[in-house]
Amino acid sequence: MAWLYQEQTVERLFLALMAAAPAVAAVGALLHRFAAGKLSRRAATLWVVLAAAGPANYGLWRLFNAIEDYWGLDRVKPLLINFAIFVALGVVAGLVLRVLLRPE
Repeated sequence: MAWLYQEQTVERLFLALMAAAPAVAAVGALLHRFAAGKLSRRAATLWVVLAAAGPANYGLWRLFNAIEDYWGLDRVKPLLINFAIFVALGVVAGLVLRVLLRPE
């Protein structure tokens, strides 16, 4: 039986994303700053979130794999653990962004 994806391929893709996201965000922020004259707090926050997305994605991928490798894919416990982690991170990220992106 063949897997739907090769884990090494996804790992390489996420490693490339981890390196590319901060570089793309830095270039984008510089272009934004030159085009607009200055970078607002809201725009700067969004560029920082974009820069952190690649490393965060890679870290979450590794965490997901560690949990699934420990308990296996055929149990409900790792599914619930991953669900709780991702929901908690989503709520925390949403609340933090809500505070940071308030109108100035």
